[in-house]
Amino acid sequence: MTKLRSVSILLAVLAVSFTGALARADDATELERAKSSYDAGRYAEGIERFRELLNPAAPNALHEPSAIGRARAYYAACLIALGRSDEADVEIEKVIRQNPVFSPDPVAFPGKVVDRFIEIKSRLKGEIEAAFRARAAAEQAAKASVERQQREYIEHLQRLASQETVVVRHSRWVAMIPFGAGQFQNGQSELGYVFLLAESALAVTSVVSYVVHAGLVADFSTAPGPVDVPQFTSQLSTVTAVNRYSTGALGVLAVAGILHAQLTFVPEVQEFRQRAIPPPPTVAPKIGVGPSGFYFGLGGQF
Repeated sequence: MTKLRSVSILLAVLAVSFTGALARADDATELERAKSSYDAGRYAEGIERFRELLNPAAPNALHEPSAIGRARAYYAACLIALGRSDEADVEIEKVIRQNPVFSPDPVAFPGKVVDRFIEIKSRLKGEIEAAFRARAAAEQAAKASVERQQREYIEHLQRLASQETVVVRHSRWVAMIPFGAGQFQNGQSELGYVFLLAESALAVTSVVSYVVHAGLVADFSTAPGPVDVPQFTSQLSTVTAVNRYSTGALGVLAVAGILHAQLTFVPEVQEFRQRAIPPPPTVAPKIGVGPSGFYFGLGGQF
């Protein structure tokens, strides 16, 4: 399939090249036919022939810009020869505007035609200079655009080359750990912090209430004198309730976090890591004196 596609592209290129060559050959032939009338001094006939060649709708119309410019110059020469200078000036202006550097060959054209071209070109000097400036600005803008596109393309390639894609596989066992571990693994950082802070607060409350409960019991057991039993019972009941509810809530929230992490489990994610790009290759001449004498060579880094 690849070989067939390459052959098709080659045939298409050859066809375009062959068609362009035929067009140039046809233009040269048609131009010579019309020029024969001018060379023979049949200017009226030449006017008709060149007018037909310059008509885009004609079957034998010229296509190459250079051929069109030459035909228009001969057309103007025929008009000048018949005294139709105003019409000739219009054609000469078209030639100069199309190609400001065009100059008629003094061997092929009489002096009147050459002088007319020089006069009109001098009259259009400002317009020609403006056209040159506009063309230079357009070429500069096009060059800058191409350079910018190339620079952006190189920067894009450098970004791609400096990034390494790594597939990180997740574990179901990590998703079984409370305190938001499964959420952090799944990339759900905000929800992970919610579970982490809530479960941590409940765990601290449970531990502190247990320590307070143990302290109350120890103080009651080792009290040297009589103890206010109703007050002790009230405090012990409050601490016990806090410990019971905080521990229960911790268990419920931990199970909910684990269940959520399992249900929203992400098996793997792609991470992009930066990697160093090697410097461009450098080559430099080296001259020195070694054990075997004077040497000259090239050294480089690749």
